[in-house]
Amino acid sequence: MADRAEEPPPHRTLLDSGWHTDWHSDWAPDGVPDGVAGHASGAARIRQLAASGFAALAIPQEFGGSGAGLVEVASAQRALGALDPSAAIALNMHSFTVGLMADYWQRHRDTSWMLLEGIAGTHALVASAFAEPGGSPNFMSSRSSAVETGKGYRVSGVKYPCSLASTATLVCLTARVEATDETILALCPAASPGLTVEGDWPSLGMTGSDTAKLVLRDVDIDDRLVFHRGPADIIDDTVISGMVWFSVLLSATYHGVLSALLDLAYRQMTGSGQYGTRVPLLGRATREVLTLGGACRQLGRDFEDGRLSGRAALAAAVALRATLSDVRDRALSALTPVLGSRLYTRDQPAAKLLIDSLAAHHHPPSLLVCDQVVGDHCTGREISFDPAG
Repeated sequence: MADRAEEPPPHRTLLDSGWHTDWHSDWAPDGVPDGVAGHASGAARIRQLAASGFAALAIPQEFGGSGAGLVEVASAQRALGALDPSAAIALNMHSFTVGLMADYWQRHRDTSWMLLEGIAGTHALVASAFAEPGGSPNFMSSRSSAVETGKGYRVSGVKYPCSLASTATLVCLTARVEATDETILALCPAASPGLTVEGDWPSLGMTGSDTAKLVLRDVDIDDRLVFHRGPADIIDDTVISGMVWFSVLLSATYHGVLSALLDLAYRQMTGSGQYGTRVPLLGRATREVLTLGGACRQLGRDFEDGRLSGRAALAAAVALRATLSDVRDRALSALTPVLGSRLYTRDQPAAKLLIDSLAAHHHPPSLLVCDQVVGDHCTGREISFDPAG
């Protein structure tokens, strides 16, 4: 890693503008988490980052966290994405879940503060167990079932793919309450009887994200760990907040990944001294990534300041999520002639970043429905994440 005293290259100064670039200074000596530049396993790197305080960024200071807002957490995710994409995408799911919980407490001022305090006090990692096998065009719908008991719920189902599968202390999950039209959002201790990690995720990229399958077989969840229950498939403030936090953090994380790829491209060009037609290509890729970063920060600030809320915030969040995929493809199209065979050569950093960045296309909501949601909102129709609806 370059000496911190060195002046950053012009492209990096441009891409970093507007972001809090000092967050990583607290992660480990010299700003590089142990193992990120070495050969520690993905799970080991994730645990080290959690212990460094990264896991408590979004938790209010009064509960032992850093009190970071949405844009500040996004800045941390972006910085980590440039250093370690796998750890960043795994921790993105934790950051999104904890951020949603912190936002929920800010709006309701209920007993969820105890959960936040517990997470901060133990540097706990929270897995986000929403995805289910086969995927679902409607990400709000859950096939997992919850049966009410005298002390809470008994949950059964399969969550896959799920990052932080073996490193998480807690699992945040959704399940439909049987014999009702309601869904619960709850935390489940990872060590609960009946909760097992089975297999892994045979992905091409993001291989250090500790992603696997979680299987729940009659897992008892105490009612005190359920921090939201409401009508299934209904868009409420919790859904909107969750979508905004997810889209902003996800876009910031991949902004870091794409920035790292640009670093390689600029280094290659300046090292060889061969500029020629490559300069416009690099300019095109840089402006794409730069614009994505600006849109990401603006949405985060507008939501935090209350200038954007309700269905408009939801539409903006979905628009940002789809734009991330578009920007990724346009940036790679411009960078391919610059990086050349390095993008197709085993063990080349550029090739690894190329494959990791492909994961941007496979996060919810489905790209098939993103434009539909924006169009529905702008034409005054009811928003639905179900394409059939």
